[in-house]
Amino acid sequence: MKARNPYIWGLLLVLFALLPQQASAKTSFTDVNDRYWAKDAIEWASEIGLTSGYPNGTFKPEQAITEAQLVTMLVRFDLNSPNSFLSRKGEHKSMGNYRYLAKHHLPLRGLNSGTARNSALQRAYAAKIFAAYQGKDLFAQEAVYYLYTHDLANGLTGKNDYQDFAPKRNLTRAEAVDIMHNMFKDQGRHMQGLTSKANGKDNAQYAKPLKFVEEDEIEFERPNQPSLPGNPTGKPQGTVTVDIDKPTLTANGIDETFITFTFRDCNGELIPYEQELEFEVTSKEGARIEVHAPIQQSDKPIIPPTPDPVPKPELKPQDPEDPDREFAEAETVVASASAVVAAANSWYPHAISDGPEVTIKVIAPRTTSEKVDTITVTPVSKVGTCPLSTASANITYVPRAEIQLKVEEGKSFNNGITYITAILARPGGARITDFNGYLKLDSLYSLPFENSFIRFSNGVANTSFITPTTLMRNEIFATAIANTSVTDSAMLSILGKSFSEPVSYAPPLTTDMTCTNEKPEIGFLIDSSGSMELNDPDRLRVSKTEEFITALQADMNIATHFTTSGMFLAKGAPKPVIDSLAPGVKQSGGTSIANGLKVAFSKFTLSQPKTLILLTDGKSSKIPILKEVERAKELGIKIYTIGLGKNLDTELLEQIARDTGGQYFFIKDSIELPLVYQSILQEINCGTPIETCSLSASIFQSPSVKLTASDIRMSTELLTACGPINKVIVRFSSKDGNLDYELTHRRQGIYMLNKKQYEIEDFQLSSDATFIAYDSSGKEIGQQKVRIE
Repeated sequence: MKARNPYIWGLLLVLFALLPQQASAKTSFTDVNDRYWAKDAIEWASEIGLTSGYPNGTFKPEQAITEAQLVTMLVRFDLNSPNSFLSRKGEHKSMGNYRYLAKHHLPLRGLNSGTARNSALQRAYAAKIFAAYQGKDLFAQEAVYYLYTHDLANGLTGKNDYQDFAPKRNLTRAEAVDIMHNMFKDQGRHMQGLTSKANGKDNAQYAKPLKFVEEDEIEFERPNQPSLPGNPTGKPQGTVTVDIDKPTLTANGIDETFITFTFRDCNGELIPYEQELEFEVTSKEGARIEVHAPIQQSDKPIIPPTPDPVPKPELKPQDPEDPDREFAEAETVVASASAVVAAANSWYPHAISDGPEVTIKVIAPRTTSEKVDTITVTPVSKVGTCPLSTASANITYVPRAEIQLKVEEGKSFNNGITYITAILARPGGARITDFNGYLKLDSLYSLPFENSFIRFSNGVANTSFITPTTLMRNEIFATAIANTSVTDSAMLSILGKSFSEPVSYAPPLTTDMTCTNEKPEIGFLIDSSGSMELNDPDRLRVSKTEEFITALQADMNIATHFTTSGMFLAKGAPKPVIDSLAPGVKQSGGTSIANGLKVAFSKFTLSQPKTLILLTDGKSSKIPILKEVERAKELGIKIYTIGLGKNLDTELLEQIARDTGGQYFFIKDSIELPLVYQSILQEINCGTPIETCSLSASIFQSPSVKLTASDIRMSTELLTACGPINKVIVRFSSKDGNLDYELTHRRQGIYMLNKKQYEIEDFQLSSDATFIAYDSSGKEIGQQKVRIE
């Protein structure tokens, strides 16, 4: 027996040596080995029945997937559906599946196109389909960003911008099942789908970070249908997309929403931002439509339209070698939309576009029955020979009993006090006057209410608090508490329910009186385009510029603003310039930064240092702007640029500041403007800027904690301009102490974490949670409290 041991042990060693090789080759498919990057996802797809591969035992992981093949997998993936839906006689075998997914409004081209069904699917378009499956209506670029932030896909190199996704490359079979495997881990296998036809209405929720899409990568969504409704000829016609801030309003005569219609010409290109177009706006249900009057330009008097207008000349074709060429002045291309509207004095509202965008403010009517309204914009202007489409959006008005909260900062001698008025309202807005009880007030961050428990008198309760002097995003919560029994059905629906109103406060500007720097001749160039109605609703660009001028006390101040043209307001000592801002700065019309620079520069003298502050929320043609920048360098004008919102040419604004010795600042929300103004003021006055993110609550964007049936989901986006962030936690408070969870950085400033509810069910948590951010040294740099949803 001993003599045989060496042989046996040697044989065993040989067998053990072979085992790894046999295991690495053993998979469900002959062409997928154990080391293949998507092996686990492919095995998972096979196990749950998404695919059985090909008859010869292969999976063909690198082969491009067709749309019909992906449709089949998606139907099998959905736990709410059978493995397949039958097609009709003579149809493509996948048409039953297509019809099922079409009911959920997934953006599938093959529903009406046999070619699309059997064609390879590009990765960018596949991203839209996957996002729609999970309930997000997104265009391609936003859909790719959605896949990144939810860990559903990665870029090719790890850079994870749009180009890194290889958007025009065909999606492979392995990539498709890998994304679906990640979708399963993220949200499970139940399809959410869309509630209406895909048109990008969720784009704003997934606004792309700066430089996510390079300037030469910009792609425009093309319509899937051959022609738009109302265009049976199929001739070229402009297209339009619609974004609704809130699609459902309370029918109380107060609740409001913004609708933005974005128009493209017959080639699918955005209408230039330097061009103004005129639109008629109507509401089927008689909602109040708020549009701003056109801005009369002092050097261009309004001329009433003649009964037989001269035909408008066509736009010159764009030179493909010069995509940033200067568009012709509006007055040489098309009759001034501003002049036509102002002179027409029609009974229906007219809106003037900010280039391609028409933003409409809709205020709900008072009604006691639910209504679905149609807001329609009809173009009066056209782009050359290209007819623009009439566009519409639906808004639902729902009557609800509620506590209406009105929050107003005091003026004049009451400055420094904020007043709160709470009104009990029936469905439709009528006041409830016979309630015996009181109002209980609370806030996310403890506001110093004069009284947190106020008796209602005739359905109204009033109190106040000292206005905060630091930057703050807060929310006020109001609850009605009864002193006696209640039988009124409207009042019963209000009792014990919390009604909220978001509030925000911008800090005042201050000056260091010990600094003795020479004050320059300072100019302000402020955007008055129509999009400012949405991006700066509180007109902080006016009030904070007034504060800036007051704090600096320069001898020479210049106030200018711009739409499609630059316009001069006032020049001289602080007071007359301050007085010109409120009545002069508007929000109506297009965006021509170059024309604004031209007017501002013409008002400077040559005798002292010169500084200009440019504030804009839009884009303009690059070449004419750079010409003005060269002029600024010749004149010695330092330019600080401030970009507000998401629709910016960041690289251009950075170049304007860099080339003139200034600095570029980006802010997402106008509430952050005083942070930037304070930094510029400090640099001008003392020679050294201060950090723009020294007020910590400003760094968090859309923090939320949500409870689902089984999970608790935490997420926030952070402003990276506030410096490097090392760690973000969410702190839950309970009677047993604090419970902290560290969030995972999901790239592009997004932090997220999901936990199971059973992990916290033993804690008696408060109704709030607190987000806290730390830098690399462990120092707390930001904190914000939120209500748990």
